[in-house]
Amino acid sequence: MGSVRWVLLGIFLTSALAQRGPTRPEIAPLPDDPLELATGPAKVLDTPQLRALVLGLLEQARQNNGMHTPAGVPFDIKVSFNSVGQTGYAAQGELEETWMTGQRWRWTAHIGDYNIDKLFYNGAAYDERPKSPIPLRLQMVRSAVFWPVSGNFAPAYLRAATAKWDGDEVMCVLSSRGADAEIDQLSEGAQTSGNGRRWSETEYCIDPKTGLLRTYSEAPGIYTVYDYNDVTIHFHGRTLARQISVVAGGMTILQIHIDSIADPHVSDPAFFLATPQMLQRGPQGMMAGPFRFEQWVAAPPGYANAIQPVVVIATLDRKGKALEAEVLPDADASLSSAAQSLVMHTTYRQAQHGAEQRLAYINVRFFPKK
Repeated sequence: MGSVRWVLLGIFLTSALAQRGPTRPEIAPLPDDPLELATGPAKVLDTPQLRALVLGLLEQARQNNGMHTPAGVPFDIKVSFNSVGQTGYAAQGELEETWMTGQRWRWTAHIGDYNIDKLFYNGAAYDERPKSPIPLRLQMVRSAVFWPVSGNFAPAYLRAATAKWDGDEVMCVLSSRGADAEIDQLSEGAQTSGNGRRWSETEYCIDPKTGLLRTYSEAPGIYTVYDYNDVTIHFHGRTLARQISVVAGGMTILQIHIDSIADPHVSDPAFFLATPQMLQRGPQGMMAGPFRFEQWVAAPPGYANAIQPVVVIATLDRKGKALEAEVLPDADASLSSAAQSLVMHTTYRQAQHGAEQRLAYINVRFFPKK
């Protein structure tokens, strides 16, 4: 039955073409990237049956890759990684996490000369050292390893497309908010025929036969690739890729390797206890993300015919101020610095639920002046 339902869904997807909408100022096309898999016909998931099929596939990938799940099996994981690119923390790093429950876990990491030792004690986060911003690349590593499939998909605007990746058929699920999807549908010209991904969409490409996440793209131009061709890790029902690559503008900016994962063996009873110094400093807040949103700004002279998006990856503090910001390398060169400066000088919505730092993908849209 499982193979039959995916054949039926493939028929829906490959035969679906929407009517072209009214002409609007067009949006510049997505970057031409071999990792952009959803380039063919995409079907709007407009029936309960189609949504249930695809939401089930997304949830299977979430449960497999989401390491911080309620009642999940405890683990001790060791990760090494190499970061390159624009960021100030372009260096090698290591991370180790021992997770018992959502109330009791601890992780340490270093990248370059930055070190962190964070403890979760009675549901609150404490730090061995005075709090300091977590580097952007380290937060990207944690996102790729621990929670690549995140968010509430039930109310999302969903489309899906079939594609090929590494010789296998994959189902690429495209998720966006309704308002953003409508804006892109009216202004992306040829893409309103139903072909290809839109700027507003996050992309998850999953092998429907295995339920394994193969590629994930929070925003066009940046892709996280899960390589199961190496020695695949099997741990208490999970199937994990030992190699994870984050590619932006054709350049691998993060190479992540899961060195080991095993049942935790903690012999020190104080390992998960906050020290008096930690308690005196008080809870340090937690990380949240990733999340994405659009920011509109008038384009400089010379951009009169199309809306030009530029994706900026940033870490935001509790008050909504950018701590770091990095523009994807394939962005328009003359707009990159303007987009980065805009993000660094904008105060965004304040964090909720105690989040001290958030990973944001900001789609800065330069629109032509009238």
